[in-house]
Amino acid sequence: MSFPHLHTRPLPPLPAIPSKAGKLAFCILALAPFLFGLLALYLGQDTNWDLRNYHWYNAYALLNGRYDLDLLPSQIPYFYNPALDVPYFLLATHVSAKVATLLLGSVQGINFILIFMLCHATLIIPNPRQKVWVCTLLAALGMLGGGGIAQIGTTFYDNITSLGLFSSTLLTLRFFSRMMDTPSWKRSLGMAALCGFPAGLMMGFKLPFVIFCVALCGALLLVTGPLKRRVWIAFGFGLGVLLGLMLTLGPWAWHLQARFGSPLFPYFNNVFHSPLTLQSSMRDVQFIPSSWSDRLFFPIIFTAVPWRVGEIPWRDLRIPILYFLLPLCVMLRLLFGRNKNAPDKLTSFYASRYLLWTCVLSYIVWLFLFSIYRYIIPLEMLAPLLIVIVMSLLPLRPSARAILTSVLLLIIAATIVPGNWGRRQTWLDQAVQVTAPPLPDSESLMILMAGFEPYSHVLASFPPHIAFVRIQSNFSSPDEPKGINQVIKDRVTRHKGSFKLLIPNFQMDHAVTALTYFNLKVVPQTCQAVEDHLYDSRLELCDIRHVTTSGSP
Repeated sequence: MSFPHLHTRPLPPLPAIPSKAGKLAFCILALAPFLFGLLALYLGQDTNWDLRNYHWYNAYALLNGRYDLDLLPSQIPYFYNPALDVPYFLLATHVSAKVATLLLGSVQGINFILIFMLCHATLIIPNPRQKVWVCTLLAALGMLGGGGIAQIGTTFYDNITSLGLFSSTLLTLRFFSRMMDTPSWKRSLGMAALCGFPAGLMMGFKLPFVIFCVALCGALLLVTGPLKRRVWIAFGFGLGVLLGLMLTLGPWAWHLQARFGSPLFPYFNNVFHSPLTLQSSMRDVQFIPSSWSDRLFFPIIFTAVPWRVGEIPWRDLRIPILYFLLPLCVMLRLLFGRNKNAPDKLTSFYASRYLLWTCVLSYIVWLFLFSIYRYIIPLEMLAPLLIVIVMSLLPLRPSARAILTSVLLLIIAATIVPGNWGRRQTWLDQAVQVTAPPLPDSESLMILMAGFEPYSHVLASFPPHIAFVRIQSNFSSPDEPKGINQVIKDRVTRHKGSFKLLIPNFQMDHAVTALTYFNLKVVPQTCQAVEDHLYDSRLELCDIRHVTTSGSP
């Protein structure tokens, strides 16, 4: 069965560029990633909380088989898929911190190339050189947002998973006409699956990326063409997402199922019912707005009070501007139609409609599922292009639209205040540097961790045969009724050798309390300093001794 041909021209993601403009575009795209690498160096060495808590340790644990030796050093993220952390860890353990950051920032700069290509595929500007410059400026502004700058050269990786979003979008735009027009259902399904595959890969690496997978798939149902074919294409896209998801998440989900009784442990345990944690979803809902008034005006709220969507201050007006501009321009277009004296020739219909629906759906899913700003950094990157698309709906002359759009973008650029998740301006030789005391008699040693601070990154500096067990964390404390506490207690109880405690010096009180549940006690006079040079902090490494149930030695 086939569908009638859609009488529209095919839409390549990067239309042919005349030679002079093509050379200009090539130079810009070849240079841009390196410039973002230099920007990462300028911003300083990454010291963010998550790097110290799990991005460094999880990669170390995966590469060195420590998931069978340690238990919970990185708190809740101990259960996150560590695959995305491996490339940077391998890089940063073989080159200097500056070189590793330069290369990480350059990889993140590939987003610039993909955004440029999306702009080039979407905008209809007759002058080739002018089009290249417009796409360059939109891509640059997309990359340099309040949240985007904060992540350049850091290990949050929302600007790495974004590569999957932009790749899937470009593939969809490239094959959309062929998927709609081909008489072969199988061929249409295969192309749709190919489009969804990059997004699925990134969702497997980082599950919050689900918001964009849902949006990309759902937007296919809302573009032009026969409904049955749109449903078929969306189904194929979903299959591609699932295939990519299985490839990157499957092995880790199998590990979690085998070790902890749930493929997504500890999340959605109200569905998977592992006995090791509470029967709840465990989602972080602290940022999700609870009232409809907050939901309606949420972009204004979190722009004024950034702590509503994260832990650091920043400012960027593009999301609230786009949020209110979109319904306004759509309403004006419906009321007044096109200006017949100035027909709309600024944007491609396919691309603009698909991008706008992806934007709307991803925001809605994000609002109800997370409301954590880091997770919509890719939407921040696309916002300048989306604003241009939305402004093209206004029934105005092209010159008037261009002036208004330029003013809006200039206001956005002039008011950006980038966030900072923690950087040091004095660079270390290596990404992580620790000075630890020698441990000559450590063959039978187990080191316990406690408190709620992130410091598992220092573990890679200890002898590799030492087991680390965290008895207190943001996932579990010994006084909580969780099955995982019994697993921790069994590990500690079965250990026949000696113990030490590793703890930030200002969290010692937490550790003393937690140790009482294991009939253990710190020996303060034995404490030695462990210097964490990355964060310029001191940890204590102390002997632990057993006490009787009455509390006496």
